[in-house]
Amino acid sequence: MSDDSTDRYVYGLRVRGLGHVTQLPPAGPADGRPTVAIWCVDTQPPPPTGPDGSRSVRLLPDGQWLSVDRIRATAIFHGPAPSPDLIAHPYLAAAATVVNRWAGRETFHSGAFVRHGRAWAVLGSRTAGKSSLLAALAAEGVPVMADDVLVTDGRYGFAGPRCVDLREMIPGLTTDAIRVRRRSRLRVALPPVADRVQLGGWFFLRWGTEPSVVPVAPGDLLARLAALRSWPELPSDPSTLLALAALPAWELNRPRDWSALDATRRLLEATVATPARVGVST
Repeated sequence: MSDDSTDRYVYGLRVRGLGHVTQLPPAGPADGRPTVAIWCVDTQPPPPTGPDGSRSVRLLPDGQWLSVDRIRATAIFHGPAPSPDLIAHPYLAAAATVVNRWAGRETFHSGAFVRHGRAWAVLGSRTAGKSSLLAALAAEGVPVMADDVLVTDGRYGFAGPRCVDLREMIPGLTTDAIRVRRRSRLRVALPPVADRVQLGGWFFLRWGTEPSVVPVAPGDLLARLAALRSWPELPSDPSTLLALAALPAWELNRPRDWSALDATRRLLEATVATPARVGVST
């Protein structure tokens, strides 16, 4: 059994105070990665950040306030204490986004899966079907790195919590799921995965008439990535974005039909199967 003295690894961070959140892997020996202590208090948040930019205070979608202090390396949720399932997702992603952007990393509205030694990002809006596609990949034994937010330093992608949240169960998906987030989602557990994996490329999800992949031109990719950063008002390191825009990218089109999920999965596998085909060096 874990307690809050157990450090966790998630989103490229060493996290303290969340030992009771079981979807977060235990941390290894100290390795110099950014560290943040997280806890909850039923008080009003402090004033917004001052001129030095050392504090970020934000109202989250459900009315909870988050204050992140850069100097103290703390992230505090203000209000009634959320349950562990809400901390794992979506609350923790908000804190991790601020800390990682301050550390010069980039964060995207994206999931990611691992094939052939690379992490492949899956980007799209909240209704683009990221989670259902990732859950289907996980059911086939494909390692899934992240479901909601992808953190990257420009070369590696970092693993998120070990779960995927679905609005509804996928027909034919033979896996256990539990009701979470005030019973609004079905949570599918994910097995352990490497804490970081080198990025291979990007898939932008689109709804279409049949599964297909269309390459994204390098000149278009930078604008697409910039538009899908999580909390775009936070500062970004231009060199990180430029490095990410050098990776191969595709639009992944597929119909709004559960029966097309297997064909979509096979198309993804074929696209990333040969590193030389997608321009990734070995």
